[in-house]
Parts: sequence; C-alpha cells; structure tokens
Amino acid sequence: MFGFHKPKMYRSIEGCCICRAKSSSSRFTDSKRYEKDFQSCFGLHETRSGDICNACVLLVKRWKKLPAGSKKNWNHVVDARAGPSLKTTLKPKKVKTLSGNRIKSNQISKLQKEFKRHITSQMTAQTQRWLLVLTEHQFFPF
Repeated sequence: MFGFHKPKMYRSIEGCCICRAKSSSSRFTDSKRYEKDFQSCFGLHETRSGDICNACVLLVKRWKKLPAGSKKNWNHVVDARAGPSLKTTLKPKKVKTLSGNRIKSNQISKLQKEFKRHITSQMTAQTQRWLLVLTEHQFFPF
C-alpha cells in the first residue's frame, strides 16, 4: 500500500548547506533541486551541496518570485547558524586583575554579617531556626 519514501529528517549531521543549522522544526531535504539558484539567491561565490533546511528552501522560493532585475539576496543567512567561529574560540579572554581592588578579610566578614542580617530579617522564625542549625553543623558557610 505504501511505497518506500525517504523519511522526514529533522536533524542533519553536517547541518544545512546554506545556514549551517543542524536541527529544525521542519524537515531537511536534498539540495540538488535548488543548487542552481544558490549563487543568485544567497550571493555565494562557491558551490554548496548537501542537506538544506526548509527555511532556506522557502527563501529560494521567495527569491524566484521576485520581479526581474531585483538585486535582493539573502546573503546574511549564509552560515548564520554555524556557531562560534574558530577565531573567537581560540582568542584568549581578558581577565581583570584585582590588584587595586583587593578586599581585606575583615571587610569580607563584615559583608557576610551584613548579608546574614539582611537575609534573616526577611525570614520566618522556622527558617531562622533551620539556618541556626545548619550553621552550627557547618552545612552553611556563614
């Protein structure tokens, strides 16, 4: 009754050949049917093939309906879902030094006491009792 058909695929290992999305709420299809339009639609300078997500298919279909001579393209979509680039993942993060802003241990204990006072003023009596029990048994760092 039912012939063999390609199952609907909602995830792609390599991702969409245009936007690089690896999962989609709609299915991925083979890009062969749309490849001839990629350069004009997405402003690509190289050929791409593989799976294409339904969102990019719809962009190709919308591009085909544009009036003749239109310069509009969707090049901002190309590799938009690829994730962080190698350049940003290898760049070391700047770390702020605390050389001039060091807090002394007595300042820390003052802040802890003030914080505890602020917290306990907003608690119920039972919660305060639990906090006392936990601090006595050193389950709580105050």
